[in-house]
Amino acid sequence: MKTLKFIILLLILSCCNNLIGQTVNQPHSLRIFLDNDFLNFRGSGTDRYYTNGLRIDMYYTKKQKAKFPSSLLLHISENNNVYGWGIAQFMFTPKHIDVKEIQYDDRPYAGALYSIHSLQSFDNIENIKITTELFIGVIGPWSLAEESQTWIHGMIDYTKPQGWDNQVANDLLLNYNINIEKQLLYPSRSILLVGVVETYSGTLYNAAGIGFLLRIGKFNNYFEGISNSISTSENRFQLYVFMKPVARVVLSNALLEGGLIYQMTAQTGAYTLDKDQIERLTVLYDVGLNFEMPKFSISISQKLRTAEFKGQYVQEVGNITLKANL
Repeated sequence: MKTLKFIILLLILSCCNNLIGQTVNQPHSLRIFLDNDFLNFRGSGTDRYYTNGLRIDMYYTKKQKAKFPSSLLLHISENNNVYGWGIAQFMFTPKHIDVKEIQYDDRPYAGALYSIHSLQSFDNIENIKITTELFIGVIGPWSLAEESQTWIHGMIDYTKPQGWDNQVANDLLLNYNINIEKQLLYPSRSILLVGVVETYSGTLYNAAGIGFLLRIGKFNNYFEGISNSISTSENRFQLYVFMKPVARVVLSNALLEGGLIYQMTAQTGAYTLDKDQIERLTVLYDVGLNFEMPKFSISISQKLRTAEFKGQYVQEVGNITLKANL
């Protein structure tokens, strides 16, 4: 089992390493994204439900024509495209992590580990941005979520999680996500309203959502794309607040119900929720502050999530995102 975990992790990392050695590509930026439920800026932290998410992306531009797998991503521009390779790990736990037994009618222990290939394609005439992402990876014990959480809690001398033996079973992960953003209002250089439509399709998550993004403050043109990386007198400093509410209809969630292979083969032994326990309508609300210089930016935000399953309550998770232009 340890050998298999190592092989799967090596395969995922090798996808990210496709960027290395492609000297015809131009590095653009590095982004580190961290979600954690202990970063609750409005009160004491928690350690339940969506408990931690880490994602690292390297973004770049291409000089040559897009080939597989980049050709699978959606292009709306010939020369205003930012590609990315990344890796992410996310983990979820029930309400009480100090209990070894299955906590029925509560969230299953679950983890996901996957590589990401992405494209941000900009049309600065129509003021549209389309972001497509391809996820390839695993869920279950192969995700190494148990090892990650146990190691982190050991480092900070915090409660050791006891129930990972009951986590969602191993399964393969393949998802294709589309996010479409269109400028709705730009009444002044300090206020921007953007409409958002999103879809998620695959073995991890199937859902569709609609919402908007509001920025207030000092910021560059959101739809300029790669030209924002050019240091000019207009973009040396940005400071703005933002909010992004989204309503989402959920068809399936493998981190609650188990993966496709698990469901098709009617496996037993892992604890999952029944499809009737899934909340089909969820609301996500992000609010935060972004500070940006030509070479570096930091974003701090609070994420509110309504219940994903019956019996869960609203959860708030903090986020810190660091980005360095290369």
